Amino acid sequence: MSMYRPNAAVIVTDGNGRILLCERLDLPGAVQTVQGGIDEGESPEQAARRELSEEIGLTHSQYEIIDRIAEPMPYVWPEEVRQWFVSHRELEGYIGQEQHFFLAKVDPDVHFNLTSHAQEFSRVWWGTPEEMVERSWEYKKKILRTALLKFGLLK
Repeated sequence: MSMYRPNAAVIVTDGNGRILLCERLDLPGAVQTVQGGIDEGESPEQAARRELSEEIGLTHSQYEIIDRIAEPMPYVWPEEVRQWFVSHRELEGYIGQEQHFFLAKVDPDVHFNLTSHAQEFSRVWWGTPEEMVERSWEYKKKILRTALLKFGLLK
């Protein structure tokens, strides 16, 4: 078993330089991308598409995956995050995640439905790539900056 949990992450853009910032319901102020674990038998792209549906209520016709980063990017969780997962009997045995990044483009006026599945986000809004990095968890900043650079969204 890998030490890293397989994960698909989707940066959503409106094609005008803005990206979707997602604030977690359980951690006010914490911003992240649409993301989630890759289920057994599921490809990274299938997981990315499932997460777009579950977390922000998009159907396949509402977005286009326009890019992906070829290699997954691993990161390590801080000890307190690992301990939280262990205490809640979730994701035991993992030290972090290995994220497969995708870039999805949507119409700037698309409607996001945060309650189409178990609600994860309290709100979403259009922001800048710099704001995404600035408002993300400290341990995620490097990987997000790298993904945004590879997608040409940061300079």
